[in-house]
Parts: sequence; C-alpha cells; structure tokens
Amino acid sequence: MRITRRGKWGFILSCIVFLSLHLISDSKLSAGENLDDGLIWLSKEDVNAKFGKPNFLYSEEEPYRRYMIMSHEQEKALRATFLYDVVVHDFYNLTRNGKTVEYRIYYGEDKSGGNKVYRVKEYSVNLLDNPLPLGKIAEAIPEFKPACESQKVFLEKMLGLGNIRLIFVTGKVSDLSKHIGSAFVDRDKDINDWSLSYKVYLCDGESENISSNSMVREIVVAVDGEYRIGKTAHAFGTKLVKNPIQ
Repeated sequence: MRITRRGKWGFILSCIVFLSLHLISDSKLSAGENLDDGLIWLSKEDVNAKFGKPNFLYSEEEPYRRYMIMSHEQEKALRATFLYDVVVHDFYNLTRNGKTVEYRIYYGEDKSGGNKVYRVKEYSVNLLDNPLPLGKIAEAIPEFKPACESQKVFLEKMLGLGNIRLIFVTGKVSDLSKHIGSAFVDRDKDINDWSLSYKVYLCDGESENISSNSMVREIVVAVDGEYRIGKTAHAFGTKLVKNPIQ
C-alpha cells in the first residue's frame, strides 16, 4: 500500500498524540495518590514523614541471594558493596492500639512521572506481642478496615505448612490499582481486576471453619484479584468463603 507524504505526516502526528496521552495518563498516577488502606503507592519520603525514621532497613540483591537487615549506620557501607542500585525497604516497630506490631514496607521503582520514585508496592504487618482474633484486627491495624467490606474472600491451604491463608479482595478497581498490579505483581495482560487486597495468615492449628475468632499472626497488604488467584487455585485448593467479619 502506497502512503502519500501527507499520509506519512498524519501517521507520525497520530503516534505523537498517542504517546503524549499515554505519558500524561501515567504521570497522573504520581500525584499523591494511594489506595484505600492509605499506604500503598505512598512515596518512601511520605512514609518516613508519616511514621518517622525506620527502626531497621532491608535490602535484597537478588542475583547473589543477599538478603540483609541493617541499621541506618550500616547502610552506606553496604551500599558500597552493591553491584547495582538496590532498593532499600523500611522496617518499623510501632504501637497500634496498645499492640506492638512490625510493619515491613516494600518499595518499587515508579517511573511513570518521568523520574524514579520509590513507592510502596506492598507491606506486611506482623503481630509481635500475641496473635489477635480476626474480628479485632481493624481495631489494632487501621489499614485493615477496607477488608471488612470485602465481598470476595478466598481460603487457601499453605503448601507444606499446614496453616490457612485468607485473601480479602476489595474489588475496587482503578487506574492506579491496575498500574500497580501490572508494574509490581504480574505482567499478565489478561488481568484487569487488580484491587487492594489483604493476605491474612492464620496461626498454626486454626481450622478451615473460619470465624471472627480465628487467630491471626500476619497480614500482607498489596493488590491482587480474582483472576490471578484463580491461576494458582489448583495448587492451594482455593475456595470462595463468606467474609467472616461481616
């Protein structure tokens, strides 16, 4: 097919407009947004302003299997040994509603606005004092409150461990949640239902008869979705259950 000079310029102009709109769309994601938990997608600077100086730092140098928890004083010396720019994550020991909890906040590199910004891609909350009943989690961990309204809750059996994991999927899909899922979790282009989700790990010995009294030891907050969960359902014996805290 022969393309005229005018047609060529029209095609080039269309490409420029498309790329510009794409860049504008991505840049909008960086403007101080976060999901309903209040932490996912915050910048590292915003997290440090919210919680203060982390108690410890954590790094992963994947090709060499170097996983290190370090103090602030060790950071500079360890960075000098890295062969590339390793992301350093934050560990906090916090008191929430009288309970001592450990927040492990993991960052990913966001380049959607043209600059590299470290943003929260997921975090875990470990109950350091004692486990808590599922129905009491939101009182101690306010970030968990959106899970209380989740319409989709999945039960999984952890392979080789014998304990139960629940996944609370909020189902509130947005441009931001889809961007986070495709950038940091799974690049499968078929996944369109990314939303704020909570992986809740029950204590050893807890049964599949889930209730608000089931005891919890750890929570991982990230984005997930029914489609991705279904991809591994055969391995975990995944099944849909009623939200036990509604």
